[in-house]
Amino acid sequence: MPDDLETSEYPRMLVVAIGRINAADTVNNGLLLRNLFGQWPRENLAQIYSSGDNGDEGFCGRYYRLSPVDRRFGKLFYRLKAEAQKEAAEANPAVAASAGGSTRRFAFVRNWATRWLIDGGGYELLFRPRLSSSMLDWVKGFEPHIVFAQGYNLAFTWLPLLLAERLGLPLAYYPTDDWPQNRYRADAVGLPPIARFARQAVLRASGQLVERATVRLAFNPYMCAEYLRRYQKEFALLMHGDEFGRFEAIPPTRLAKPDECWIVATGDFDRHRLPLLEDLDAACEILHRKGFKIRATVFPARRLVESNSHGSGLRHVRFEACPSHAGLASVLRGADILFLPERFDETVKTICLSVSSKAHLFMFSGRPIVVYSDGRAGVARYAWEEGWGALVDHRGADHLAGALERIITDNSERLRLAAAARRVAEANHNLPRIQSAFRDALCTAVHQAGAAP
Repeated sequence: MPDDLETSEYPRMLVVAIGRINAADTVNNGLLLRNLFGQWPRENLAQIYSSGDNGDEGFCGRYYRLSPVDRRFGKLFYRLKAEAQKEAAEANPAVAASAGGSTRRFAFVRNWATRWLIDGGGYELLFRPRLSSSMLDWVKGFEPHIVFAQGYNLAFTWLPLLLAERLGLPLAYYPTDDWPQNRYRADAVGLPPIARFARQAVLRASGQLVERATVRLAFNPYMCAEYLRRYQKEFALLMHGDEFGRFEAIPPTRLAKPDECWIVATGDFDRHRLPLLEDLDAACEILHRKGFKIRATVFPARRLVESNSHGSGLRHVRFEACPSHAGLASVLRGADILFLPERFDETVKTICLSVSSKAHLFMFSGRPIVVYSDGRAGVARYAWEEGWGALVDHRGADHLAGALERIITDNSERLRLAAAARRVAEANHNLPRIQSAFRDALCTAVHQAGAAP
């Protein structure tokens, strides 16, 4: 056992995760990691990251951001990355449409090359991470006891493996979705040759990460079962958490009249979820025509791209800026119904092992929840099997309106849903219990490994 752990409950953690753990932001993974490490001394946390720095002081005591010296052909990688970001920021469909033939041909070649490098995973194979002397000096100055990895892409799968092997440290692995199964699938990117190489590398590297890890954590029960089948390795269940006391101490906030039924939704509204808000609006119109006073407000976690899919065309749904973490709890408590849309398109097969990071917040609010999704999605399965939400698994405004009307008019149904949500939150999302189990697992791994820096 490392001598300094005799007097400390918290080992020094080297977190290798793609997005910076900021002191405060609304990024889902940042919230998850801040919760997990909530009791950790700041000086016992250090992170290697590549993006997501919002400029604040950060949650960890030390940070190392990847630079050109930490990748093979790193200068070329960062130059291409900067050019790609600039082009994305300056993209203008009107300009592209009016461009001359040679310009359009050049754009076609450039777009094809971009798809080959990015969508097909070519850039991950070409610009592999490496342990630079500056990175190693920084890591050795911190003297970690254990490496914490999440995967997500090849660079952040290879890097923790390289560090754990080089330093002789135990490794903890906590993926929050089934990224190895969905990364660089040839049928998804339409580039079979290069995707085949990248996909083989993903499957091999993710398998090595599972094999090397002595602490294996899964984000939901479906991931636990699938990873046991896939890797023949046990994964401990560790879900997103919060505390009832935090919600109960915050007064509710309402942006609706007392006699209106106020429906609230929040989260990331991407191309899969955004169209479902049109269904919500149509469902509200059905209820409005029946005489119900109803209003819906959406608090997007990220800024929505302006499109015809939302805005003036919606009659009952309005958009408001997403409040702070504490403010969001107040809004959720003030709602009459919470709306959790996922997706109904063919991509649902990619999220069978995923559970929305907002689901537990909805449970803690004490308000009835409607889950609107294809039943194969992980969050839909979770709601159906545990009963914490009313599941609408057939798309259509009439189906959705029927579920909303039952909740509005049936007090026993509202109470049943709230009681089930509280039971599930207490069993699976109790933050103090999660933090304790997480710390115990890491301390045990460090002690067993005798991981002296």
